[in-house]
Amino acid sequence: MRVIKDYPPNIDLIDSFFNVKGKKIIYTWGDIIYSPHPEFYITPELYVHEGVHSARQTTDSKAIESWWDRYLHDLEFRLNEELLAHKAEYKEYCKTHADRNMQNFYLQQAAQRLAGPTYGQMVTTSKARSLIKG
Repeated sequence: MRVIKDYPPNIDLIDSFFNVKGKKIIYTWGDIIYSPHPEFYITPELYVHEGVHSARQTTDSKAIESWWDRYLHDLEFRLNEELLAHKAEYKEYCKTHADRNMQNFYLQQAAQRLAGPTYGQMVTTSKARSLIKG
């Protein structure tokens, strides 16, 4: 996956749902990670997270647009997609950080992100934590 320091092609549509312009958020469009904030560091765990989205979107532009349409309009689909990505992200973190306290802290941060406004507050933090840890 390559990183482009810009917004994705559908940023106006994404922004109309989540009010994200100007926030430090990365987006996946096929095999491209869009990172509009140059100072934002994409960790190995976030590469894995975005890699899950990339694999599920494929590289065909119509398939990518279809994925985004479902992601924006179908809450159940969005939650499922984010759970897959957050679980992979957390698993990747745990591979390189054996300390249980650090893993627990990371899990809490991931759960708060998943439960937060960026994704439409689909679940509580407690539920997100439980779902991510599996």
